[in-house]
Amino acid sequence: MNTLLYDLEARNLDVQTRKQTSYSIRSCVQALRNGIRRNAYAALEYFACDTRISSFKCASPVSEQEKESFSLIDAGSDLLGALGAGVTMATAYHDVSGLLVGPLAVGIAHTFRYGANLFVNRVLASREKARVGVVYALAAHKIKERLDNGEQLRTDDFFDRDVTDRSKSDEIVEAMLISAQREHEEKKLLYLANLLAFIAFESRVDVGMANYMIKIASSLTYRQYCILALAVNVTHTGLHSAPFSNEQNAATQVWTLLIEIFDLFRLQLVGFGGGFITDVLEMPLERLRLDDFGAYLHVAMKLEKIPSQDTAAIVTLLH
Repeated sequence: MNTLLYDLEARNLDVQTRKQTSYSIRSCVQALRNGIRRNAYAALEYFACDTRISSFKCASPVSEQEKESFSLIDAGSDLLGALGAGVTMATAYHDVSGLLVGPLAVGIAHTFRYGANLFVNRVLASREKARVGVVYALAAHKIKERLDNGEQLRTDDFFDRDVTDRSKSDEIVEAMLISAQREHEEKKLLYLANLLAFIAFESRVDVGMANYMIKIASSLTYRQYCILALAVNVTHTGLHSAPFSNEQNAATQVWTLLIEIFDLFRLQLVGFGGGFITDVLEMPLERLRLDDFGAYLHVAMKLEKIPSQDTAAIVTLLH
């Protein structure tokens, strides 16, 4: 919420533009400041505005489906800012609204309405709903960004609804939002959102593969994300095989990290260029690399965006 208010105040509107700002916007901001979300929805014309233009020219009034989506995003406002995702609340509202009413993305619009309707009224702890809101908002932002850049959504049957009015896309969004709800390592949320957006464009990922990718991404630790990011190129990292020179009090931490790397090897996400390995101490870390599925997951989740200090912490522990 604070992020949205800051975004509004940071626009430095001139006096004339401020005078032209509609009563609905003022009412909405006041309601948000008072923490009264339901009252804010009485003035939700603002959220249908094109927030990228200074004149705040509004489109049509907000629908009930959009209100559900905005409510879900609102739940994740503070967490979205804390994670440093680089997406303001105003941008999130704008992008979700664009997906829901855009004429060229009917399938994805139905999926995002489905996801919002499924979770907005579900009994969740506030932190759980915040996690769902973050992934929902970021995935919408990534999809809208790619559409604005001229890319096309997948054209297979992924968005086609069956007799129960549910599509394969709906199934995948539900799976991802459930994963987000249960994800205690909140640094992972940014990359889960990237994965969801990737699937929406990639027809080579059928529903079975999409479900498996979500299952694997959910089961890995954030540190394993960092290992996948590191495995792209370990040439200049200084990683090496055992033994390691850490002090005795770090031995358990090193052993746990090696188990995490071995787990990635067992899942065929990373490899070492051949050889028969049955024990964590046999891994030639200087030859660590991504296997095919690990490389695909790396691209889908944009793990190259992981902060360098997080991958450096792994190298430091294994020096």
